[in-house]
Amino acid sequence: MKSGPFFVGIKAAVIKFIKEKGKYIKEKGKYLKEIPKENLLYPLAFFIGTLIYLELNSHFFIYNTIDGRIIYPIIFAIPTGIFFTLLAGFFKNYGNKLVMWLLTGISCLIFCLQVVYYSVFKVYFSFQTIGMANDALTEFKDEVNKAIMSNLYQIFVLIIPLVVLHFLIKKVFLCEKRNHKLQGYLFLGVLMFHLFALLSLRIYGKEDYTPYDLYHHSKVPELSGKHLGIITLTRFDIAGLFKEDEPQLIDVDPDFLASVEEVTVENLAAADKKAKKNSKQANAIEKKDKIAAKTAYEKKASAENQSMGKPAEKPTPIPIDTSPNIMNIDFEELAKNEDNKAIRILHEYFANVEPTNKNKYTGLFKGYNLINIVAEGFSPYAVHEELTPTLYKLTHEGFVFTNFYTALWQTSTSDGEYVVMTGLIPVGTRSMYKSRKNLMPFSLGNQFNLLGVESKAYHNHTYTYYERNLTHPNLGYIFKAKGNGLVLESDVWPASDWEMIKNTVDEYKDEKPFHVYYLTVSGHMNYTFSGNSMSYKNKNLVKDLPYSSDARAYIACQIELDRALEELIKRLTEAKVLDKTVIALSADHYPYGWDKDKIDELAGHEVDPYFEVYKNHFILWSPAIKKPVIIDKPASSLDILPTLSNLFGLTYDSRLLMGRDIFSDAEPLVILGNRSFITDKVMYNSETGKVIKLIDEELPPDYIKNINNIIKNKFTVSKSILKYDYYRYVFPNYPYEFIKPD
Repeated sequence: MKSGPFFVGIKAAVIKFIKEKGKYIKEKGKYLKEIPKENLLYPLAFFIGTLIYLELNSHFFIYNTIDGRIIYPIIFAIPTGIFFTLLAGFFKNYGNKLVMWLLTGISCLIFCLQVVYYSVFKVYFSFQTIGMANDALTEFKDEVNKAIMSNLYQIFVLIIPLVVLHFLIKKVFLCEKRNHKLQGYLFLGVLMFHLFALLSLRIYGKEDYTPYDLYHHSKVPELSGKHLGIITLTRFDIAGLFKEDEPQLIDVDPDFLASVEEVTVENLAAADKKAKKNSKQANAIEKKDKIAAKTAYEKKASAENQSMGKPAEKPTPIPIDTSPNIMNIDFEELAKNEDNKAIRILHEYFANVEPTNKNKYTGLFKGYNLINIVAEGFSPYAVHEELTPTLYKLTHEGFVFTNFYTALWQTSTSDGEYVVMTGLIPVGTRSMYKSRKNLMPFSLGNQFNLLGVESKAYHNHTYTYYERNLTHPNLGYIFKAKGNGLVLESDVWPASDWEMIKNTVDEYKDEKPFHVYYLTVSGHMNYTFSGNSMSYKNKNLVKDLPYSSDARAYIACQIELDRALEELIKRLTEAKVLDKTVIALSADHYPYGWDKDKIDELAGHEVDPYFEVYKNHFILWSPAIKKPVIIDKPASSLDILPTLSNLFGLTYDSRLLMGRDIFSDAEPLVILGNRSFITDKVMYNSETGKVIKLIDEELPPDYIKNINNIIKNKFTVSKSILKYDYYRYVFPNYPYEFIKPD
């Protein structure tokens, strides 16, 4: 069968194309062969090899292991290496050499910085917090020096590329300016390999916190650094310095929210039943108190009735107000009248948030004094019946929270304060400092001020550190620290919590009522007898403990906090105001400055690094609570502000805070810094995707997915509240919206 003229023409065209293309490729190949390898291929191999080398070693130094997902740091290193090669070819000899030194030096510096920073703070460094670096370098230079010295081996390994570059520039590289064609090929290489890297992200799927989700959506620093690499993490971080996206909220299945609300009531009933069963003491106390109260009430009612000639009647129980804890805010109406798209999105979000309800503890401490303390580096391992008897007393009396967690955020103490004082999630960008000019109506300082109480705050470190002289007055406090009114006898580091308490109680003890905030510092790392003056001061008190020197030093510095609390209770007792005072104490973070083996030593077992390491005490104590009340519900520092606001009967809207009143009937939700979470049903590990069920019954459909979406929205909303000064849009006539008519 003969081919027609059409097919003959096609065949001829194809043959011609192949010949011409082959000739083109041959010529280009000859052209490329003529290019000295020393001017292109060797620099290309050096940059790609250097970045892969840095990613692999830093990953191993930080995590002590390498798994399959290390492929992404390697893949993303390739287009970056090609891009560096491109940059090092635009200039003449000396210019290109300078570029190569700068790119290699900056790369090594960033990787060294992240390894050292992570070894101390257990989170990655963010360039968006660069303004805090000066404080850290000047005030904590001893800690910085120690961190560098303890990571000298890692630093040496990570600067080897600089040594290699010195040899290659001297002996191998030509460093000549490349023509436009070669530079064009490199540019195409950057695009092609970056596209390949993006396509490869789908290997692990597109679920929550997979590499795909971390790259395109979530961008969680701890997870991005681990699964995508420090190069990509740094790119995200620096991009955030110049551009912040508008809030993008995720829809949560309304049927899921309804089912959670429905199941919550059942679960709380089951949880209460389980708590009473597991805590016979609490059950007996509660029963005894109820019987005593009922008997007293009946006797009083009977006596009154008999005195009036009426037969005795059973008293009518007073119903508990379980209405929503909200203010008179019509978010839907606000959204309709808002032109700013970002603010409108927030209004629409809050219009659909389920508030928490009032409960039997609402207003329990109305009219009481409140002392709120954020304790530096406090943890369960600081509590000893003999060595820290006051801490032991306070953690075993009042409200006893058996399932409380303190998350570690990106800027440690500052973020720990921010969570407790604002009820919002910090976003790794100097959140407290950025709030200094924002309206923060729900801070306890501002709320108590509206009651006519002069709120005071104290810190036994430099008053300008982290710009607290700007942030804390904005939260409603008259702020005193070292350098602006707080007088301490000893000029040591860290300073004494006991001295701070001793020298400040007289400033407020006679006020009725009063509200005071303390940020302590005695428990600050380093936990050695030479690196912490309070550890040295109390060294003899811990000399017989069966622990290592560092573990004993940690307990010794926490003894100073115990002495401070002892002094506080003593002085308030003498002033006859203790009975009307509530002490709330929580940690800013766990003692992260340690290697985990020290925590294991004090715990007496290997501590789970994903959840247990964040477990802590929340002290909520008052002499008015005669018997301990055991709270087994999962809770965290994010819940402190709404819980205290409810207990003190303050004006607040539970929808506008990211935590929940612990005593409400809302489903508990503990959010950790890396987006792992705990509810009364599961513990979810965002790093591994592992789910640990805490109940026997089946979970609601898409439970994990929907909780993850709720958490992502909370992070987005917290960031937007801070960025746009959102509360000022909600309360344009502040403080009049908060003042209740008589």
